[in-house]
Amino acid sequence: MRKIVVVGVSRTGRPELAEALGTRLDLPVTHLDTLYHREDRTTAPPDEFADAQRALIARPRWIVVGNYASTLPIRLRAADTVVFLDIHPPAAITAILARRRHPEPSDHDRLDPGVLRSVLAYRHSVRPRVRRLLAAHSAPDVPVHTFTTRRAADRWLAGLPASG
Repeated sequence: MRKIVVVGVSRTGRPELAEALGTRLDLPVTHLDTLYHREDRTTAPPDEFADAQRALIARPRWIVVGNYASTLPIRLRAADTVVFLDIHPPAAITAILARRRHPEPSDHDRLDPGVLRSVLAYRHSVRPRVRRLLAAHSAPDVPVHTFTTRRAADRWLAGLPASG
């Protein structure tokens, strides 16, 4: 595993999983939000965002975390492994609530109506598109590790051999 895509339900720990995977396998991790959102609160134009990802996946080793379905095919075509956090809505809500208990919750730990709608709608709106993209753009020999709970993803991670 040298080129890994991490996608799935928002606010369920994708970045944390990607960082832990990067540490375990000694791979650099890129969060797509850092390529998309600019410091001046604007967003990258679509062509620029896609070009940044093409440059990223040209590297020999990487983990890229984030959904951005419009550019997911770019990443999938280059990946040798996909991790799909297909967390069920009750588990996703539980994960969000657990993160809110941290001593210093971030803006992403808010549980507002928009977050709830997004998490609850994921399985019916975003998930089918992601699954179609995975089927259409992942090479047949690329494993897609699908997890319906973070606990299952964490167990898989713990079972991987450490790099070095």
